[in-house]
Amino acid sequence: MSKKTIEKHIENQIKRWLEQHGIWFMKVHGSMYQKAGVPDILACVNGAFVGIEVKRPGGIVAPLQNWNIDEIQQSGGHAFVAYSVEDVERELRDRLLIQ
Repeated sequence: MSKKTIEKHIENQIKRWLEQHGIWFMKVHGSMYQKAGVPDILACVNGAFVGIEVKRPGGIVAPLQNWNIDEIQQSGGHAFVAYSVEDVERELRDRLLIQ
């Protein structure tokens, strides 16, 4: 399995988990008309803005992606890097966005 395929597989697992939990989300597809470095998945979890940057295990987060994560958090939202669906669930629980 290629690195891209592994990351896409993890992303699909995360999207399925979000759907199963009734969480609104959208997949960001980068284009020249969109701000660069935006997290892969944007969600609204119990009224809170959440950005999820999906990476395969060992994947490297680009400086621009880290900058966007920091900007979201400084604006009062939640943003993080997820290497698995378990990371998403743990982050949302730790941030008290889900029970």
